[in-house]
Amino acid sequence: MTKPALRYLRDSLIFALCYIALDWASYIDPVGPFNITPWNPQHGLAIAWLLLGGLHHAPAVLATVLLAEFVVRDMPGGYLIALLTSLTVVGGFAIIAWVLRELISDLGLRTTRHLTIFVLVVIAGTAVTGTTFVGILRGADLLGSTPIAEALVRFWIGDAIGILITAPLLLAVADSERRAALLALAKRPETLLQVATLIVAIELTFYGLEGDPARHFYLLFVPLIWIAARGGMNGAVVAVGIVQIGVVVGIHHADSAAEVPVLELHALVAALTLTGLYLGMMVDERERVAHNLRQTLRLAAAGEMAGAIAHEVNQPLTALANYGESALMVLDKANTAQGPLREIIEKMLQESHRAAEVVRRLRDLFRSGTTRLESVPPKELLATVRRIGQQVLGSDSRILIVHEEPDVPPLYVDRMQLEVVIRNLLANARDAIGENADRRINVEVRRHDARHLCLVFADSGPGLGVETRHRIFEPFVSGKATGMGLGLAISRAIAEAHGGSLEALAGTHGEFHLILPCSPTP
Repeated sequence: MTKPALRYLRDSLIFALCYIALDWASYIDPVGPFNITPWNPQHGLAIAWLLLGGLHHAPAVLATVLLAEFVVRDMPGGYLIALLTSLTVVGGFAIIAWVLRELISDLGLRTTRHLTIFVLVVIAGTAVTGTTFVGILRGADLLGSTPIAEALVRFWIGDAIGILITAPLLLAVADSERRAALLALAKRPETLLQVATLIVAIELTFYGLEGDPARHFYLLFVPLIWIAARGGMNGAVVAVGIVQIGVVVGIHHADSAAEVPVLELHALVAALTLTGLYLGMMVDERERVAHNLRQTLRLAAAGEMAGAIAHEVNQPLTALANYGESALMVLDKANTAQGPLREIIEKMLQESHRAAEVVRRLRDLFRSGTTRLESVPPKELLATVRRIGQQVLGSDSRILIVHEEPDVPPLYVDRMQLEVVIRNLLANARDAIGENADRRINVEVRRHDARHLCLVFADSGPGLGVETRHRIFEPFVSGKATGMGLGLAISRAIAEAHGGSLEALAGTHGEFHLILPCSPTP
């Protein structure tokens, strides 16, 4: 058996154990002969697995759902009905996962738009799945005395809550950046106080105060808002999970099911969940906007500095060019061998003109955002990378490996500004690999999407951590003792001025992705 097959079986077994455990733990207050429950966190686990692992796991999910029907619910409708309902549920999972993968580019749910799409798709998908599921039971006369509307609402709320609470938490844990933030959040003393307050509120809701727990449910909003306001989306997904566990425990320990309005409680949990998730997302987005504003202000300061430097540097560059022109005039009048010396002076003039043009372009960019766009064919782009690589790496230019995907369209960029970015990235790669035995820099040009190309700069040096990969783009932040910390900040500003982006990937080796627009098709 191949390694991928063994990995598939291993993952399927782990998923099955977790799914059945969650199904058993949430098997409370079942309704009707078919035991429809008001909370299904195992369905959130299935959605998360299909989102992260892919739809090819659907057969394993179907087998697990069938097994859970036998182990937890004893297949009250027989094998045929169990198969039909399981196919309905898993088909709903697959459609929800497919739609989410098509509409959401970042499964970490980092924007309000992505969260809204997630919520709407889950609510609509579970409504359709629930209607089909209950319709099958109604057709087989397995609802007993339970009204069809009550069965549908229970299934819908149970599925929607289970997915809205469980899936975002699992997606956060699966994302390396979000996982690191969750661990950092857990280490804060304030978090322990917040969780303790939430547990006390749950205790008061179900045990400390007399009467219907739904009447005291408002107590849970206060600690939830506190946690979401301080911890953002990461705090919110944990808090709503704790609330749901508290509700389940409270229902389990109630003296009788009649004393606890389960459906009403779970409707309140749904409202609490949406409140917490959206509040946490708003906090995260506010922090990102504040961070971007600080970045912009620091970059503006860097722009002013660049303007001042440009003013000072232009004068010696102009003088250098004049001296070169004068030297050529003197050579023209001399009768000595001029070939090698003329070639050197001409190269000096070319580089002085190029440096002056780069300074002018950067000054224009920071003052007015001006870019002079032109089409750059792939061959010219690769030639530019090799030329700059020879200048940056010198005798070590052989370690630079450049390649491209076939049929790559031309870029539509400011050529001079692009050269600044390439020079910065190659210089950083050179510094990162140091004197390692395995010294290697790879530059790959490939399609990113229909309208953009991706230039991948990968080196064999040490990689970046999750936090470091964001900080290195801040102006005046440098990992080098002699660095000013402006190279990557300017490079990202250039990429964004073109409608693209520049990102560093966390990993064992250095890797930067430069996204730039393609030349418009006629």
